[in-house]
Amino acid sequence: MSILKNIPILRRLIDAGYAILIVIILSTLVGLILALPVMLLWNFVFGSLHKINWLQAWALNVLAGILLGQRSSSK
Repeated sequence: MSILKNIPILRRLIDAGYAILIVIILSTLVGLILALPVMLLWNFVFGSLHKINWLQAWALNVLAGILLGQRSSSK
């Protein structure tokens, strides 16, 4: 890894890439953990019609976040 010592911009890019990767992994894990209550509630309310699994609950959570996301009014 002596190339990294000679090119500091490359080192910064690699560090930024690692940071972005960690943020993506952590947000995915938190999203999947938060999908559990969505799955349980959906299966409790609509279980007789259609049951969903973890990934479907996660997708439903993401979709609800996109459609009903926080709207800030800066006044």
